[in-house]
Amino acid sequence: MKIRGLIAVSTLVLSFFAISPSEAKNQTADIFTDKSISQITITLSEKSAGKLAGAPKVAVPARFAISNESGTLKLTNLPVDFHLKGTSTLQQNPSLVSSRPSLRVKFRQDGAIKLPFLGKSLTLNSMTQDQSKIHEYTSYRLYNAMNVPAPRVGYAKVTVVIGGRTLDKGLFAIIEPYDDAFLERNFEGHTQHLYEPCKHWTDVTKPGASKGTDQCDNAVFEVKEGWKSVPNKLDLRALSSIQKLADNAEWWLAMDRYTDRDEFIRMWAVDNFVSAWDSYSGAIINNYYLRSDSMGVFTMMPTGTDETFEYNFKMDATSIGYPLIYDNFGIQTKSRGVMFTRCLNFKPCRNQYLDTLRAVKEKAASIKLKDSVDQIGTLLNGTPTWGQLAVKNWIDMKSNDVDALLQKYGR
Repeated sequence: MKIRGLIAVSTLVLSFFAISPSEAKNQTADIFTDKSISQITITLSEKSAGKLAGAPKVAVPARFAISNESGTLKLTNLPVDFHLKGTSTLQQNPSLVSSRPSLRVKFRQDGAIKLPFLGKSLTLNSMTQDQSKIHEYTSYRLYNAMNVPAPRVGYAKVTVVIGGRTLDKGLFAIIEPYDDAFLERNFEGHTQHLYEPCKHWTDVTKPGASKGTDQCDNAVFEVKEGWKSVPNKLDLRALSSIQKLADNAEWWLAMDRYTDRDEFIRMWAVDNFVSAWDSYSGAIINNYYLRSDSMGVFTMMPTGTDETFEYNFKMDATSIGYPLIYDNFGIQTKSRGVMFTRCLNFKPCRNQYLDTLRAVKEKAASIKLKDSVDQIGTLLNGTPTWGQLAVKNWIDMKSNDVDALLQKYGR
């Protein structure tokens, strides 16, 4: 087993923030929880807000505070680097004053200030494309339950203070980032590299995938972790090279050498159960990370699951559509990720994928995923909304789809 199970995070006492003993119990469980909603305040100057309006993804200095109602979590006046994130929302209106973009804070951990329980950063998603507000929470819970390393999710009401003006920005999802703290918690052994695609439709077979530096301005994949220690992409080149093997049996064996093959299949099975069309096994070949260990063995991890549970497609199709594909491109379908489509076309891999789909359906039932939807819906709204009820119905629908697919292939 290459993936480390979830472990408890030790309590951190931050005496230099003058927190009383009753409040000094901060740990990640207080942030990534479905039991309460945190309160986050981000304070910055008028000058910094103006800079963000012109260059929303260039970080500016700010101050960060977070607390919860029970008093077990309280951090104040933390120095951070702060910027906006997103694509369509920033193109429409990058103003932090008049818009509600997603946010990113990066904690300054140099000098006397150390926040190991927080990691390097936090992502605050505004959920503008997820009316249910629970797609990320529900899907990541299922990935993690299937032993696919995935973010934990919490919720916070966010207030932004700009030069003395207080702006209530409403409810955000707190998404755990893929950083060194996440990697340490989830994996045994050393992480060689953590890769993220720079654009949509980026597969490991894309020309130039293993070239360039760690930055997207001259590369196909950005190196999020590990470039300083290993400033090359030879591990990614090896993964790309085995996709050129003509013989399926040789490819299957090579995948076992260069990937955690079972984990890849578990991720694809969850992708398809939650209908993550904007994923590696979807039509856009997007929203995934690749992590390699010291032996060059890769694990695949999901991200960007806000648009799950809403666009159905065949789980055994090598090409699928996605929302607005015909309007945008004048075509009906696009091919899915190279490794996934090859799996579908090679019986031993396809059979394992089908059996794993059954395991995903059974896991959704055993962890009472639909009950979790009710629980989080009650936390966020007092009662589940129609969007949250739609997620419960989706789980039932996909469970039936899995049964039909197993029957089709005689599994």
